[in-house]
Amino acid sequence: MDISYEKILYRIIKGRLRIKLGDLILYVKEPTDDILEESYEIYDEAYNKAYFNNILLKKDLKEILFYRDLWSPDDDKRVKELDKQIENLKVEAYKSHFDSRKIQGIKGHIRFFEKDRVKILAKNKSLDHISCEGLADFARSAWIIEASTIYGDGSNYDWDYYSVSDVMGIVSEHAIDSFEFRMIARNDPWRSMWMIGKTSGNLLGKCSTQFTVSQTQLCSYSFMYDNVYESSERPNDKVIEDDDLLDGWFIVQRRKYEKDKKQQEVDALTSNPKIANSQEVFVMASNQESANEIYDLNDVVGRSTIHNRNAQIDEAGGLDFRQLHDIQRDMAMQGQQEGLNKIRGR
Repeated sequence: MDISYEKILYRIIKGRLRIKLGDLILYVKEPTDDILEESYEIYDEAYNKAYFNNILLKKDLKEILFYRDLWSPDDDKRVKELDKQIENLKVEAYKSHFDSRKIQGIKGHIRFFEKDRVKILAKNKSLDHISCEGLADFARSAWIIEASTIYGDGSNYDWDYYSVSDVMGIVSEHAIDSFEFRMIARNDPWRSMWMIGKTSGNLLGKCSTQFTVSQTQLCSYSFMYDNVYESSERPNDKVIEDDDLLDGWFIVQRRKYEKDKKQQEVDALTSNPKIANSQEVFVMASNQESANEIYDLNDVVGRSTIHNRNAQIDEAGGLDFRQLHDIQRDMAMQGQQEGLNKIRGR
């Protein structure tokens, strides 16, 4: 693992960010439970002050965003579409993990869609800072930084030269992202620390309820990799070491689980003796997403039948169920079978 990730690891273990400003060394500790608890009082006070000063709520800013052409309902729809496209591309990347050239092309598309998604969300949040919630969030974050910044000897920084905003900007620049957490979680030296700590019951030298936010996140990712390594369908190391490929594997596993669960629900429904021997079972869907899930339960023949029926209905502009070609064919075959049975009966 690159030394830059080891630096982040020991920052997480120590629970603080070391900042060097010229000759001045400061430490920004991750907030304790006491600080976090009190910070919500700061949030409430700032929120109430803003509200009584007639500052708008986030939900009220939507109209302003719309009139300024910064946001439209289509943007929310586009974000959902991008989420689906990114998910499908990650599945495609996982299924193509043996083809390095193809993977690189897919990754290019993933990064493009991710940037597009961030751009749309940024527009949606562009006025959040002037809302009641935005002002309260800033007040809370500033108070946490002020209460958590110390000199090397442990005494509180007096803010005689650098401002809270200065330090907040530096902390923001050094925020740990999911890529860094995942890189650290699956590699040594942390991986060995994690395994030994789990066995001895002494991880990070303290109870899990005393973990900082970053320590908790790192442990969560470590548990995630434990589940991958212990899975009966464990992917190979190339997949595990690539976030996009592993995300694709997770999505495949989730979809398989959801499909099996939905199939169990359908099986339970069709176990009713009245419909157990039916050729077709109609299940009502509450929305388009549910309709798609139900459609996916059909086999190849079932999907082909649905496609042909829809094409016939579209062409005719509307049909009675008995006018569908496959239904007429089934009725004809049933009539022939009944005729044969009568002849045999004679």
